[in-house]
Amino acid sequence: MDEDINNMIDQTPLLTKMKVSVRMRIAARIMDLLGESGLTKSEFASKIGKQPSEITKWLSGTHNFTIETLCEIAIALDVEPYNLLNFKSTKGNPNV
Repeated sequence: MDEDINNMIDQTPLLTKMKVSVRMRIAARIMDLLGESGLTKSEFASKIGKQPSEITKWLSGTHNFTIETLCEIAIALDVEPYNLLNFKSTKGNPNV
């Protein structure tokens, strides 16, 4: 089974791996910032006019963030938008 999973990962195009990696890192960064702000997911959802279920989707790492959404999140968390992308670089290797 592990070999099948490894084969699937090896056959996944680099662009797909990179997209997934970036989405997951943005979600993790938002979670970190939520923790730092002391906001719960429900409070955060209310602050930006979204349903808590949408926030859960964002934080799952599967959501494709638009620039508009990232700006809304940044305003709600009182950070610059680029701060949402402030995560450790993988130097072009999304497997790290």
